Amino acid sequence: MRNLLAVCLLIIGGILPTWGQSSYGGGDPSLEAKGFRNFLGNFSLHVSSGYGVTFYSHEINGPGILQVKDSTAFLFDNFYVISDTLDAGYSNWVNNAQAAPGIPVGDEDFLLGTDTLAVKYKATGGSIPISLAVSYTYDRYRFGVGFTYEQAFSTKYYPSILPGDLQPFKTNYATSSISRYYLYVGGEVFRSMRHTIAVDATLGTFKFGKKHYNPDQIKTKLFFNLGVSFERSLSEYFKVYVRPSAELKNYSLTVPGLDYKINHFMPAFYLNVGAILRMPDLHKCPISSCNTQRNHPHGDKLYRSRMHPFWKWQNPNYGQNYPQLVKYKGRNKKKLNPY
Repeated sequence: MRNLLAVCLLIIGGILPTWGQSSYGGGDPSLEAKGFRNFLGNFSLHVSSGYGVTFYSHEINGPGILQVKDSTAFLFDNFYVISDTLDAGYSNWVNNAQAAPGIPVGDEDFLLGTDTLAVKYKATGGSIPISLAVSYTYDRYRFGVGFTYEQAFSTKYYPSILPGDLQPFKTNYATSSISRYYLYVGGEVFRSMRHTIAVDATLGTFKFGKKHYNPDQIKTKLFFNLGVSFERSLSEYFKVYVRPSAELKNYSLTVPGLDYKINHFMPAFYLNVGAILRMPDLHKCPISSCNTQRNHPHGDKLYRSRMHPFWKWQNPNYGQNYPQLVKYKGRNKKKLNPY
């Protein structure tokens, strides 16, 4: 009976001090991040890059098409009678429609009136996006703004019909650029100590680089991106994540001289890898000789430790920062026992 009573007292004595301790390991539990610093701690910086696949398509329905044998396809006014020479034709209608006067029509060339038979061209192209965003977190919800610069590679368009008569054509550039400005909104649907799953969406505007796309001919619309972010916390302030997403965007190009508008569609899939850095809600301890490894008070203020880099837990529990013993790590080449 005495032994049982002694065990119970030991258990109770071990639990009560644990309940009485604050998250920073001692001091006044009323101490916490306050004011502007607490507000700043809700902001996060997102940086990412990855790879995207865009599915381009557009339809020609109205103008005529002249397919020069083993060469370029031209759009022309379908209402005029064609002899052995085309008065004017337009190429590069994907990015910068250019007029070519006096195009000879050979016996092996192919003429098609798309007012009776529409032609759809399709292409698939890769790209590398680089994104930077700032978000504010409230409870499980995130709101922010961002910018993306995307380098898109050259694509080859294939006709949907008459493959023996109409030939594929390639864009007249090796790479082009796309810039996006957007609003960001998201919410966490799963959260644990180390892992978070968030569903988020972006809505904004985009524009092409002027080097290869003619802004006088092109009119862009809003784009929409929906994705899922799988995040792993390396510390209270630092996360890495993988984000697959789908995006919808389109633009129109007006061919000068024909006054014909071509609608281009660009749905895409992306896989981004990135990092999230949350702004610290506590000042770093100002005492250079302080070796405290957890959040701790000095006077009436709470500070974070000076001992840990931002990718380590700033307020660690036992074994959280260094869960693997040194003697088991690769840097201990001779496998010596440091203990």
